[in-house]
Amino acid sequence: MSLKEKFLLRDWGLVFGLLLVGAVALWGMDGLRRQVHVTQSAYADMNLARVASHMVAEASDELAKPAPDLAVVRPKIDQAIAKTNLFIQNEAKNYNTGGAWDALQSLQSAAKLLAGTSPDAAAVNAHLTKAQLGYAAAVELCQRFIEVKDRLASEQLWNTMKVVAGVIVFTLLCATLTSIFQYRGVMRPLEHLRAGVRRVAAAQFNGAIQEKGGKEFVDLANDFNAMAAELDSFYRKLEDKVNEKSRELVRSERLASVGFLAAGVAHEINNPLNIISGYAELSYKRLGTKVDRSSVKDTLQVLKIIRDEAFRCKEITAKLLSLAKGSNTREPLALDTVAREVVVLAGGLKDYRDRLIELKFDGSLKVVANPAEMKQVLLNLTVNALQAVKPPDGRVLIEGRRKNGWVELSVCDNGDGICAESLKHVFEPFFSRRPGARAPGTGLGLSITHAIVENHGGRIRAESPGTGRGSRFTVELPAVAGEGS
Repeated sequence: MSLKEKFLLRDWGLVFGLLLVGAVALWGMDGLRRQVHVTQSAYADMNLARVASHMVAEASDELAKPAPDLAVVRPKIDQAIAKTNLFIQNEAKNYNTGGAWDALQSLQSAAKLLAGTSPDAAAVNAHLTKAQLGYAAAVELCQRFIEVKDRLASEQLWNTMKVVAGVIVFTLLCATLTSIFQYRGVMRPLEHLRAGVRRVAAAQFNGAIQEKGGKEFVDLANDFNAMAAELDSFYRKLEDKVNEKSRELVRSERLASVGFLAAGVAHEINNPLNIISGYAELSYKRLGTKVDRSSVKDTLQVLKIIRDEAFRCKEITAKLLSLAKGSNTREPLALDTVAREVVVLAGGLKDYRDRLIELKFDGSLKVVANPAEMKQVLLNLTVNALQAVKPPDGRVLIEGRRKNGWVELSVCDNGDGICAESLKHVFEPFFSRRPGARAPGTGLGLSITHAIVENHGGRIRAESPGTGRGSRFTVELPAVAGEGS
């Protein structure tokens, strides 16, 4: 028997067992339903007898008065007679209704006396007393009947539960035995197949799988052995090709690393050199025009900036030469302070002095980061924004806020924007297709910025409504705990 036929046989056996359990349960519930229906009818009829007895009692109380009102007594007796007739009609099929018949005859006798010209109240009341005794006997018979039906229903429920439990146990036993046999017939061949797969995964193609189990496993073992033989031949040919291509790839990667390093040096040092040259030219013009205490003070400040930027060039070169290993020195710092320093530095770029840079900060912007790297990140984003805007309406906004335990710092511009396709690639190395950036670049600035931010456990994202509608670059870094709101 094939594996498919075994599974089908087990499944149909389980279906048959479930159908048998359901049939037994439905049979038992149908019997209980009938018992409950009869019991409910008996309860309703017993209530009829009790209501009729209550009406007779009210009529008897009225007759016991010194001046009874027969207009009240007659309707109550008539209603009691009607309810008694209904009780006898409903319960005659279940048990002896002799007590109800006695009550009915007594009520009819009382009704005849009341129909006379001068009825005797004492005689009428005597018949009513006999009727109440008949009602008491009828109610007692109803209660006994209900007790019997309840006992029969309990017995039927218990018998149904035993039959259902027996069928379930038998079905589970059959299913368990079938599962054990099928498990052995499936898992043992699978163990052999798994051992063969592991050998192939370890590049050992020479061990054939033993053909064990059902027809499906035998066919699978044959196919697997044929595949292993083909893989063995293919693997040997591929290994030779991989060794040859690997040597070529190593040479190519070394050349690419040299090119990437050179491009990175050129890109990252370009901004500090622009600042140095801009401030040097500014200082030269001031000293050429006049020399006084104020100009000397300004020149010293400019020389300090030139010195700082020269040292930053040295740091950038060292970092790129060490394959972006970077400095591990991190300390608490305020990004709003770094942003103000960057604005001062950007003011020394002669090509962008006619652009407006605004600052807007909300709350504490303290993070734990490397100051030089954060300065490099903000300067890259600011210079890119300045390149994207045009005078005289060119405007760059640097704004920051604290949100849900993060510090968000955004650099926005109203320049030419970025198209949707370019937004997908802005952080890729050597990608430089941002409209409005008139100065050609190497496409490494945003890539290095992205790497620095992620190395600090942060995130950076680029947004733009589209070409000609400006753009926004947002840096998110973990905020210092306990600072701000």
